[in-house]
Amino acid sequence: MNGEGMNNRLFKLFTALVSFLACLVLLLGCVYAKEMSSKCVVIDKGIHRMFLYRDGKVKSYAVSLGIDSVSPKRRRGDRSTPEGCYYVTCKKSDSKFYKFLGLSYPNKVDAWLGLRKRLISSMEYRSIANAISAGGCPPADTSLGSDIGIHGGGVYRNSGKCMIRDWTNGCIAVNNQDMDVIYSFCNVGDMVIILNSKHHFFDMMRPFGNPPVIDQTSRPGRQGKKYLSELGLVTVFGQVLLKLKEGNDYSRSIEILLFGDGTSRPPSYVVFDRNGDGILGYGDKQTGSLGTAKRKQNSYIRLLAELKKALKKGRLLTCPEK
Repeated sequence: MNGEGMNNRLFKLFTALVSFLACLVLLLGCVYAKEMSSKCVVIDKGIHRMFLYRDGKVKSYAVSLGIDSVSPKRRRGDRSTPEGCYYVTCKKSDSKFYKFLGLSYPNKVDAWLGLRKRLISSMEYRSIANAISAGGCPPADTSLGSDIGIHGGGVYRNSGKCMIRDWTNGCIAVNNQDMDVIYSFCNVGDMVIILNSKHHFFDMMRPFGNPPVIDQTSRPGRQGKKYLSELGLVTVFGQVLLKLKEGNDYSRSIEILLFGDGTSRPPSYVVFDRNGDGILGYGDKQTGSLGTAKRKQNSYIRLLAELKKALKKGRLLTCPEK
């Protein structure tokens, strides 16, 4: 075996080990799911609402987003609100827009996407990842942008001619009286989930997995390269491991493993959606059932819906930023 072949083999073994360890961490999270935080902030860009969850109780507030209220933030100056799992980095009782809660944007997934699109360097990526791992503030001087947070100033702003919504440069704005409640509710280090429930399932879940790793089944060459990301969620059916795979050739796939109480082996339900479209078709696979659905397609659709609900309630088993 020549040196190049040996290097390729070692690289595949390394990526397989990384994927296995990521899966192990998520499954251990399943075992200790009862220790999940009962406090969480969830912002749904799709319906312009913020939810404060504590001990089974919830409060809801209207929000305003970036001028580009649909797209996830990718770079400085795009005026988009990010999507993903973040934490509160600071609290300022006196800011330009009343009170301010700083968020840990860019996170590791944002940095990985920025590196993949060549918006940042490898050194900048490591700097962001190290800051997040340490629970600090990520660097503010990269092309990904910074200074994203939650602040007052009102859901609507006077433009001179009319009142407009979605007026920020990427932050989440609320009415000042609501900001008083939110500011008191949040502590530094608290998890904040920003999602868009209007997205397709794959795009909605994608920002919440661990930073993707190269899948060991990738074909040679740049176009054949595929990336795997995993996340765990708690649903009404039990703990679920979700695997999202995407390639440079724009291919996508979804794999879901349901572990019930977190200790059952093998999983009680497994589904593989080879093109990630949320519909079971030719070439897709499913084993087991949810027990509540008579048709396999109904089982898959029901589970996708429950996974969305779990994310909207902050039921993440692991947050890659914590």
